[in-house]
Amino acid sequence: MKIEIISNINMDSVKFYLKGYKFIQNCEFGNYMLDLLDDNSSLYKSESEIVILFIDIDDLMIKNSELFDAIEFFINKTKKTLITNTISFTPEYIDSFLNKTLQAELSYNQNLLNLSNKYSNLFLLDFNKICKFKNIIDEKFWYIGRIKYNKMGFELIAREVNKLIQTYKYGSKKVLVLDMDNTLWGGIIGEDEIKLSSDGIGKIYVDFQTKIKSLKDLGILLCICSKNNYEDGIKGLNHMHSILKEDDFIIKKINWNDKVSNIKEIAKELNLGENSIVFIDDNPVERSLVKEFLPEVNVPDFPEDIYNLNSWFLKVINNFFSRLNLTKEDIEKQKQYEAKIKRDALASSNNSYEKFLESLNIEIDFLVDDERYINRYAQMTQKTNQFNLTTKRYTIADMEKFVLDDNFNVIAVNYKDKFANEGITGLAILEHKNGNIYIDTFLLSCRILKRGVESKLFSKIEKISQQKDIYGEYIPTTKNAQTAELYKSFNFKEIKENKFIKKGNK
Repeated sequence: MKIEIISNINMDSVKFYLKGYKFIQNCEFGNYMLDLLDDNSSLYKSESEIVILFIDIDDLMIKNSELFDAIEFFINKTKKTLITNTISFTPEYIDSFLNKTLQAELSYNQNLLNLSNKYSNLFLLDFNKICKFKNIIDEKFWYIGRIKYNKMGFELIAREVNKLIQTYKYGSKKVLVLDMDNTLWGGIIGEDEIKLSSDGIGKIYVDFQTKIKSLKDLGILLCICSKNNYEDGIKGLNHMHSILKEDDFIIKKINWNDKVSNIKEIAKELNLGENSIVFIDDNPVERSLVKEFLPEVNVPDFPEDIYNLNSWFLKVINNFFSRLNLTKEDIEKQKQYEAKIKRDALASSNNSYEKFLESLNIEIDFLVDDERYINRYAQMTQKTNQFNLTTKRYTIADMEKFVLDDNFNVIAVNYKDKFANEGITGLAILEHKNGNIYIDTFLLSCRILKRGVESKLFSKIEKISQQKDIYGEYIPTTKNAQTAELYKSFNFKEIKENKFIKKGNK
C-alpha cells in the first residue's frame, strides 16, 4: 500500500516504524496547505492510496476553519483516503485552570469529528490516546530539526496508524469464543460459589462481561467453548449478577469434548473461516492446544494478574475488534446468524431441498450503483473469503469510484426470507471495456449460500450486459475452492486456465 505523509512538522521518523508500506515523498513538511489546496500539486498527482495529514496544534499558524476547508476541498477533489489526527495540547499549558486551552482542543476535535461523519474517506487517529503516555516529546530535536517526538512517541503513533490502516483494509474479527470458569466468572461452577458481584474480585468479572456485551452490540458474534456440564454452565449465565445471559451467545459448546473440536464445529456451523475467531481462555494448556492445532484462530494470552483483566481486554478489543464504521448489517449480525441456524435446522428436517427453498419465501432485490451502501460494499470485499471468485479487497474510496464511474457497475444483492432480512449480502462489480463486460468481483455472504442467489445474480449481469460478451476470472485461494467450477456451471467456456467467457449476441 502506497502512503504519503504531509504535516506542519517533521514526521519522517514515523516511516521507520511503519513496516510493510511504500512511502511516496512529494511534499515537504510545512507546505501542507499548498499541497491540499492546489489540485495541480504533486500530492494530487501521486499514486498514494492513503494520505496521512499530521497536525501539530502547537505549531499551527493558520485558523482552524482554513484547515478544515482545505481538508474538505482535498477530499472532494481526489477521493483519496485521508487519515488525520485529533489534536492534544501538551499536558502543561499557560492558561492553567482557565480552561481556554481545553475549550480550544474540544472545539477543534468536535469540528474534525463532524467532518469525519460527513465523509466516508476521512478517518481520525485519536492522538489523545497516545499523549496519555509520558515522555513522548523531545525538546532538543524539536529545536534542532522540527522533530517533536522521541522514539516512544513515533512508535506509538506508528502502531496506531498501522492498526487503523489494517482495520481499513481487512475489517475486524467476527467471533469471540469464550471459556466460562475463571474466564467469564471467578471459580468453578458446580463446585463452589462463583465470583460475580458488585465489588471486589466479582466486580472484575462483571466489568469484563459488560465489555463483552458491548462487543455484541457492535455486531461481534459471541460463542461459548467450555468443559462443563451443560446445566451448570447455563446456571452460571443465570446468576443474578451475570451481565451475559444465555441468549447473548449464538452457539454454546458446553460439554466435555476437546476445545479444538468444539471450535472447529463453531466455525463450521457459522460457515466462517477459523481466522475470524478470537478465543479467550484462562487455561494455558487449552490455549496452547488451540494455537497448535488451529493456527489461524487468534488466541491472546490471558493476564496472569486477574486485576489486569479489563485493561488487558481493552487491548484485545483494540487489536482484533476495532471498527471504522458500523453498518446496519453489523448491528443485525446476531439475528442474521440466528436465522441461519433456523434455516439449517429446517433444511435438515426437509426431505426435498426444492421444497425447503420454496418454504423460505425468498425475496431478492438488486441495487445498481447505489451510493447509500458504499461502506457495506467495501466491507464485503474485505471480509468475504469463501464464496469470492477473485478475493480482491477494496476500500471505501475504491467503491465510491466504481459506483460513480460510468465504466463500471456495482450490483448489490439485498436478500430477505421468512426468517430474517439479511440486507446487503451479495456483490458484483462489472467493468465495461472494449465493448465487453468483465466481472471484476463476484461474491456472496456465507449466510445465503445454496439458495439460488448466484443464479439470479448471473441473470442480472446478463441483463445489464445487453448481449455483450461476458468475461470472468477465478483467482484460487486457500479458502475459495468451492467457487472453482462456478463459471462452468453457468455455461461459461474456459478460454485459458481460470479465465472464462460467455458469448453474447452482439
